[in-house]
Amino acid sequence: MKAIRSSWLELERNAQFKSAFNSFDWVSTWAEFYREHIEKLLIFTSWDAEALVCVLPLYISKSNLKTACYIGSYEPTDIETCSEAQDFLMRSSAVDVSEPLSVIQLTMRKEGLNSIRLNNVSPNALILSAVERSDFPTTINLVRRRYLVDIPDGAEKLIRKTKRLRNAALRAGMRICQVTTEHDLERVFNALITLNRKRWISRGYKAIFDAHVFREFHRNIARKLLSTGSLSMLYLEQGSEVIGVNYGIRSNNTVIFYQSGFDEDKKPNVSPGKLLHSAQAQKAREQSLSHYDFMSSSLDETYKQSLASSSEPVYEVEIHAHKLTWVLAKFKVFARKIKRRLVF
Repeated sequence: MKAIRSSWLELERNAQFKSAFNSFDWVSTWAEFYREHIEKLLIFTSWDAEALVCVLPLYISKSNLKTACYIGSYEPTDIETCSEAQDFLMRSSAVDVSEPLSVIQLTMRKEGLNSIRLNNVSPNALILSAVERSDFPTTINLVRRRYLVDIPDGAEKLIRKTKRLRNAALRAGMRICQVTTEHDLERVFNALITLNRKRWISRGYKAIFDAHVFREFHRNIARKLLSTGSLSMLYLEQGSEVIGVNYGIRSNNTVIFYQSGFDEDKKPNVSPGKLLHSAQAQKAREQSLSHYDFMSSSLDETYKQSLASSSEPVYEVEIHAHKLTWVLAKFKVFARKIKRRLVF
């Protein structure tokens, strides 16, 4: 991967289709910290003469040697990084995706894979349209929804909705700040860990930042995101005390909400979560971005839905090497649908 670093970074600068989750920094940092779970990296590339024009970053997990997955997905659930909007990194729509798809098909046979699986695919993803046009046996399953604050209309609505909270925060001497230096980041990231842990432990759940590999992956990737201007970490402060943190990631023309932590016992209760979501949406509007993205959520999510102005389906896409595994996968999807109907 290091051999193509400069070409990868050049592609990122010029790509029409890109996200934080197929950037060189995200992929290489994830590969470093999650190496104990990786049997093999499969970084598919396509070139136009000397120029890299397409990348699809996959891996084979030690826990499932027959399936290749998008990096940052299908790790153990207590350390899962949840790469969003899984897709090609691609220079433009003029790039022919048939070449990387052909290489993928050959690699599946060579590695003895049964399938390639992506669990967070948007309706407008290039890879979704590519496999739908191909003759690959593929299963596509609705698994979640992504809730969005559209810019500018959705942001303006959310800002109006949280006006009372902002006024209450001002009266209490609170202010919203942004991480802009490494010193800020160290202090606020540690506060995020503490606040996130307190909130989830009090509800009887494990705190994900307690997992060393997850915590240190994010500590390192946050530094890299800060250095490239892609970190959007906002925090609510009262005096010198951090009482709320919203960890967001700039991904192309969107800010994606990733994690949060806040003190629910702080008085007055100004709903730090809503306040910081509103601030992220306002910041996205000021930067003329297209969305503030709440990440994908369960199909019955209500909190994010109450703040969002639109939503879209999120699919799991599985490309099968053989017709038999495809038929079995189709049967499993059908069985899950029947089970849901029987339960509800």
